[in-house]
Amino acid sequence: MDDDTAPTLAALLDAVVRLEAEFEGWDDAARAAVAAYRAAIDALNAEALRRLIRLMKADPAALPGLKQAAADEIVYAVLRHHGLVKPSLNERIESALAEVRPALAAHQGDVELVLVAPPRVEVRFTGACNGCSASALTFRELVKKAIQAACPEIADVTQTQGAR
Repeated sequence: MDDDTAPTLAALLDAVVRLEAEFEGWDDAARAAVAAYRAAIDALNAEALRRLIRLMKADPAALPGLKQAAADEIVYAVLRHHGLVKPSLNERIESALAEVRPALAAHQGDVELVLVAPPRVEVRFTGACNGCSASALTFRELVKKAIQAACPEIADVTQTQGAR
């Protein structure tokens, strides 16, 4: 299959979501059977991928190919699903920001990721948090601490002012 006809991650995930929505209408026994089937298939695929990765890691000549494969969004998504690769830096930063968003939302504000250029990250407050007199404290005590706790390799978290 060439790249022009290869399915996208979005299309593949959409098909999964449609099937899961259909399963919701099934009775408990049928849904339980589907869940057990999925768990068995996941376990089989995870073990096969673990063995494949172990073999490729054992061959230094295969390592570049392994890294290239893991950079593919679909391969990466499947490896993440099975817990075979760690979350990317962007995923860890977004997860840290998701943790502080409820506190910001309580004050009609939010935070957005502007730049990731390790060891530096730039964020911007939006909504009521943008320009708030407490934003420096909120940035330092909530946002910066959350990012650096999730991503110790990030040494510099800065706040950009203003709207995009």
